[in-house]
Amino acid sequence: MLSTRTVTTLISLAIAASLSQSAAAQTAIHSAMGLGVLADANQNDGSQHSATYYAEQFGTLNPYSHALSVTDTSLSGNSGTLTVTSGASASWLNAGQGSVQWRNMGWVQNTATQTSAELNQFFAQGPVWGYTFAATSDGLFSMAYDVRATGRTFGLLGVSIQWSGDGGGIDLQNAFTPTVSGTFTRALTAGNTYTIGLANTGNIFTSSDPQNTFGRMDADFNWHINAVPEPSTVVGLVFAGVVLAARIFRFRRA
Repeated sequence: MLSTRTVTTLISLAIAASLSQSAAAQTAIHSAMGLGVLADANQNDGSQHSATYYAEQFGTLNPYSHALSVTDTSLSGNSGTLTVTSGASASWLNAGQGSVQWRNMGWVQNTATQTSAELNQFFAQGPVWGYTFAATSDGLFSMAYDVRATGRTFGLLGVSIQWSGDGGGIDLQNAFTPTVSGTFTRALTAGNTYTIGLANTGNIFTSSDPQNTFGRMDADFNWHINAVPEPSTVVGLVFAGVVLAARIFRFRRA
């Protein structure tokens, strides 16, 4: 015969399972990934190199992964070079949980001319990653973020978290250092549609002074949705537990 403690544990597990199922049951509507890189090793020679990437999907949860790299060489003055790179990936465990990674966003510079390096949404379609979903229950969206950088970090900027719902997003970009970590949370209301986005507008413009530097940024974003169970679900589970506990009590007294 089950003990009262066992019944309580079973009720707790049932509520937890109900929450997990509700969180996973969000409805995926649309997602996209956009990257961009532009390198101009000499702003006075009329030559530059750039590349962009954009992909999207509707109602599915296929992973994304892409990387861009361009190198521009000065055609006058000297043979300096500027390389700009940007990479990102994203995956989903289900419609209510997933992760995004940014890798090797930045530049390597060996120039003595006026230059410009541009990343992602500074000139390309964006954001780097965006996801639109419909909330099937009240709950809480939570995203842990960790942005790291090495080298000369000026201009990498970091991340701007975009949010279409109440509370809005938060711009964490910083001209001097993109390094930042924390947790972004926003409340969800059943039946509403929300869009979360991760954007970057990194850019740097240098003078003709000799430049032999690099700057690089990586970031990890892990997000999930915690659903609030319907009151009827909780009441039903608790009522079933009370009935079972009462039967156990009567059995022991008999």
